[in-house]
Amino acid sequence: GAASDSSDRYPPPQCHPGTRLAILERCLYFIANCSDERKMRWVVGSAGVGKSAIMQTVADSPNLPVTCHVSVFFSINGRNDGTKAIITLSYQLAAKFAPYRELIEREITRDPSLLQSSMPIQFKKFIAEPFIHSHQLHSVGRVLIIIDGLDECNNPRTQQELLRLISDLCITYPSSPLVWLIASRPEGHITSFFSRANVMPAYEKEEISVDSDEAREDVEWFLREELEGIKEASYSLDSESEWPEERDFWKLANAAGGLFAYAHTAIRYIGDLS
Repeated sequence: GAASDSSDRYPPPQCHPGTRLAILERCLYFIANCSDERKMRWVVGSAGVGKSAIMQTVADSPNLPVTCHVSVFFSINGRNDGTKAIITLSYQLAAKFAPYRELIEREITRDPSLLQSSMPIQFKKFIAEPFIHSHQLHSVGRVLIIIDGLDECNNPRTQQELLRLISDLCITYPSSPLVWLIASRPEGHITSFFSRANVMPAYEKEEISVDSDEAREDVEWFLREELEGIKEASYSLDSESEWPEERDFWKLANAAGGLFAYAHTAIRYIGDLS
């Protein structure tokens, strides 16, 4: 996986201005107000609905109500090794937060083999113990951890193991300062995990439906803005003309539905001057 600001993801997907406002507001509200063991928010939706853009926009928000935030964005395009997730997060925490860095440096100096340890051991030593047992870190305020594209991590068992470690931490240590925002497709093994009775108290679900009115309105807004931009940049289109005609616009909007991936592809094709 890669961090939200990694060059491997540049330029990263972003929510188009004026779209996804309701979902973003709900996510930010959860980050600021979640309490007790319910510190996970599962953002779930099918391919193409814009989950990664939402997670990136949250990560880049200037109004994040947290002391620190870190992230890992998985992708089948070479960033799918789930066993490196904890190291990726730990590295970012160390780079952004001096008290954490000092603590982890001592741990690794004492036992360098931690860098090659299993995911459960790394999670315990690099995530759980620092923020639970260190008074300085436990009282720092909220720390947001974003995990995007969990289903694109290369092993379903690794995906479930990571979810188990996070949910166990939330339930066992409800006063933890860690808040988790996790996005995935509704794959069977992930949905099954979140359906377990012992896991349900640890999370809230944000389902992004392809055919919801909210999604369709956001895609329509995106298409109108982008088509207007294409029109303004074109030498062959009269700025005073109606382009595209309303009936043609609605053909495109209805074909896209609530799928931003479809809308983005269509706009790239229409705007390709070559």
